[in-house]
Amino acid sequence: MDEISLLTSLATFLLVAAVCSIVFNKLKLPPLIGYLIAGIVLANTITISETSETVVEMLSNMGLIMLMFCIGIEINLKKLRKQGLFAMKVAMVEIPFMVLGGTVVGSLLGLGSIQSICLGGVIAGSSTAVVLGVLNMQNRLPRDQIETLILVIIMEDISQVVILSMLTPLMAGSELDAGGLAAMIISIIAFMIVSIFAGLKLMPRIINWISDNVSTEILTITAVGLAFGMALLANIAGLSVAIGAFIMGMMIASSRKSKDILHDIEPMKNIFMAMFFISVGMEIGLGTLMDNIALTLVFLIMFIVLKSMAVFFGYWLGGASPRYSVANAVSFLAMGEFAFIIAKQALDYNVFSEGVYTAVVGSALLSMICLPLISKNALTVWDKAARVCPDPILGVLKHIDKAKIRFYENISTTSRRTRREISSSMTISYMLLIVIAFIEIIFILITPPIRQWGVTYFGGPDSLWSFMLLVLNLFALYIPIFRLIKNLKIISEAAMKKNAESEQTNYTSKIAMTIKKTNPSMMALIIAIIILIIIPNDLGLMEHFLVLGIGLIVLLLYNYKTIRDKEEEEVVTFSDEPYEVTIDDLQSIISKKMQEKNERIESTVSIDTGDMR
Repeated sequence: MDEISLLTSLATFLLVAAVCSIVFNKLKLPPLIGYLIAGIVLANTITISETSETVVEMLSNMGLIMLMFCIGIEINLKKLRKQGLFAMKVAMVEIPFMVLGGTVVGSLLGLGSIQSICLGGVIAGSSTAVVLGVLNMQNRLPRDQIETLILVIIMEDISQVVILSMLTPLMAGSELDAGGLAAMIISIIAFMIVSIFAGLKLMPRIINWISDNVSTEILTITAVGLAFGMALLANIAGLSVAIGAFIMGMMIASSRKSKDILHDIEPMKNIFMAMFFISVGMEIGLGTLMDNIALTLVFLIMFIVLKSMAVFFGYWLGGASPRYSVANAVSFLAMGEFAFIIAKQALDYNVFSEGVYTAVVGSALLSMICLPLISKNALTVWDKAARVCPDPILGVLKHIDKAKIRFYENISTTSRRTRREISSSMTISYMLLIVIAFIEIIFILITPPIRQWGVTYFGGPDSLWSFMLLVLNLFALYIPIFRLIKNLKIISEAAMKKNAESEQTNYTSKIAMTIKKTNPSMMALIIAIIILIIIPNDLGLMEHFLVLGIGLIVLLLYNYKTIRDKEEEEVVTFSDEPYEVTIDDLQSIISKKMQEKNERIESTVSIDTGDMR
């Protein structure tokens, strides 16, 4: 590569990106959109030489490393533990909902299992830069709400790093044999364990020592070198370079000089980050985009609907009012930087086709452009909808909201021990929901290869093996769902106990009573079969009802055996010989009881109150 080619490429790419960013800045949109549009313009208007492509690829990788390193530095885990409790609650509701929702929608659209999971990972996060830019421009949320919102997005970033780490061996699985895939998984696990548990303890001390003994310039060079070194180690372990840079940023974040480091590398990050997003845009051809415009709009609508619902329920279940929850939910409607990273990784591993990748990037761009319009008018639409909503529906919604408020009030007034029990039950319930989602994802992944293996080695039609796997899936789901219902019973009994003490009969107590009266075995079976019906597969409705019948038979046999065992334990054997009681014996027993009663009365202390006037 000669100097002229390098300079020409850099000048062309950066100047076009600058012009596009200026245009979008006038439209009050973040510069990130300008970088993406610049890449699309460059790819579809000029012929890019092989040398220029090499420059773009090299600089985009550097931009990705710098971007993720800076995102990692902005995440202070100590601060997150102290101030991020509500943000964690929101993220714990939102993120699994988004991943599972994207997986289900992807399956309904005909995408493969790994493609669907990647789609769920793509839509799980929001863009910090775009969201902050829009919020600062509109000035419609107070500062404390914005800080909470940013903490939620940070939790999304962390979760997407975990998702990308888990997806990497899945995406590489088609290119590796079983031994190579196993070695890759082991190396990834070892890398993550060593990085998180050792690095988070040692690296801040190393950075603090360097900052105390050398100049700020050397500290910055050391930090950037560590970022690229960690990215290299992550790549050797089989992960994306983005994950290594992100983890190193998190390691340095708790050091004393982390803000100074972030300030010093900001200009370098902006230049290389622009090259990364230019490279993302250059992957999009206008012809491919027009051919997949319908899929792009479907992805956009899916993201807006799922994200709005997920964040709304996260805030609402965390104790916020419905209107407050809507105001915050619409602020998340811009796909995050990780959407491009996961999509690019999926394209590189040939998991996403060019059409799917174009639709993902196109929908992300549209979400960023639509965010200002949606967030500006959301509360106006909410207020109008509340006014025109039919009274019966509005009454039901208000009852549900009041039930939630009473439930939290009841918990807050219980004893510390009861609150711990309820908190433990709710934590276990959440983990069980994660287990249920994980089981379904596993069955989505393993069903095609196991079915093919069974047909190849044992014969039989595909439908028979699909049916047997569906039955196995049913019983795998039944256990965590059953435990989930039992935990909900514990929570409802605590709520009923408080209502009984206050002698109140309200909507909360009715719900709690309904949960208490529910048969957990039958309810778990019904919920499991509903999940199987919702999750797409190649079996019809009759096959699902047949699976339900098999489950009912097994459940009835199990209940019958349990009842018989209890009856045998409770059987009381009587002697065949008659047992007679005479009148004298009966009188003796009564006399003895009366004597014991008189002795207790005589032993009591009486107080003479006759002298009291």
